Amino acid sequence: MKKITTVLFSLLFFQLVNAQQDTLLIHYRQEALDYQQYIKMAEHQLSGAESKADAVKSDRLPQLDFNSNYSFYGMPMQLAPSDGSSIGDETHNFYSLNLDLYQPILTGGKLKNQKMAAETEVEMMKSYVGMSRQQIVLNSDIKYWNSVSKKEMYNLYAKYKGYIGQFLKVISDRVEEEIVGRNELYQAQVRYDDAEYKEIRSRKEYTISIMNLNKMIGVDVNNPTKVADSLSVILWSKATDTITKTALSQRPEMSYVQNQIIKNQYNEKIIGSQYNPQLGVRLRGKWGAPSPGLQINPDFNYNIKAQLSIPIYHWGKKHKDIFAAQQQTEISKLQMEETKDKITLEIESSYYKLERSQEQLNFANSSLDNSAKNVSVMLDRYNEGLSSVLEVLDAQLYWQKTYLNYIIAKYELNVAYSQYQYAIGDLSKL
Repeated sequence: MKKITTVLFSLLFFQLVNAQQDTLLIHYRQEALDYQQYIKMAEHQLSGAESKADAVKSDRLPQLDFNSNYSFYGMPMQLAPSDGSSIGDETHNFYSLNLDLYQPILTGGKLKNQKMAAETEVEMMKSYVGMSRQQIVLNSDIKYWNSVSKKEMYNLYAKYKGYIGQFLKVISDRVEEEIVGRNELYQAQVRYDDAEYKEIRSRKEYTISIMNLNKMIGVDVNNPTKVADSLSVILWSKATDTITKTALSQRPEMSYVQNQIIKNQYNEKIIGSQYNPQLGVRLRGKWGAPSPGLQINPDFNYNIKAQLSIPIYHWGKKHKDIFAAQQQTEISKLQMEETKDKITLEIESSYYKLERSQEQLNFANSSLDNSAKNVSVMLDRYNEGLSSVLEVLDAQLYWQKTYLNYIIAKYELNVAYSQYQYAIGDLSKL
């Protein structure tokens, strides 16, 4: 009897002192970040945005192009006379090989604003990668905590079955000695069978939780992934008055929508630049026929061309196009306000959940202590013939239920803490 009591108290003590950081959690966070396709897609989008920003810069540099053309005229064209002849040659064929060099000089601010918009797009994609990373970390945390809780529940049911088994043996010995009747043996056997059923079910749930964790971190679903034997008791600090302000500066969602506003403002300028004066210079080298002097033999020629375009009147199209672009900017500003409200709510609700989860854990811890003491008292009373077998079995059952509540409370506290870290932007920095 004393052996059962000692095991109960030693197990409780182990749970109370196990408050250190779970190192496996950190490991599986990184594995999830390395594996998840969602992160890889976000990183590819970032690479694409960076490449696009580099490409936009080249629009300000001279552009060199090669082109050619060929035309056949059914009715021949008569060229200029040559060699003193009064009649020029006739030709059906017109062709040329051209090399063009074009340098934009004045674009109404289009190239400058395209460059700034592309660079802002890069910053947006960096924020998008951060958003993806923090969501993956949160999901991996929850799946890991779920696996650990299922494992701890499985161990609990196994130990509970073992305790009843030990008590069942004591009762069996008493039945053989005809100290108690067989009805007490049957009562204990029913509880033992129920404990074995719960153990089988909890093993199934634990195995499935490991499969879900394996899928998250990118290993074979049947891999025997190692997790902690029990949930850590998270130690956390009270929130400060500036936590919301800090969170708003850390959350990548805020950076994303802020850059979205800036990008839309650049797009307004890009659209407006189409209606500003445009100036460019083109240098063309040409080899073909007819040649200079309208001769039939091909020859080389070149020309330099400066082109100035000044839009004057387009029936209000400029105003309408810019107004349409401005509406996208206004939408982005509203999205920023919505995002700010959403993050503020997440901070407040997650912190409230964290506080209440801590209260649950404190209460569950106290109840577990009382239930363990109750088992000890009932076992001693039964040994002295002062308590019935049902009183002992009920005390053990209540201990099992309070221990289960303790595990659930630890699980909810760990999840609440991860959600709080997500809300204040700490997970985006991993």
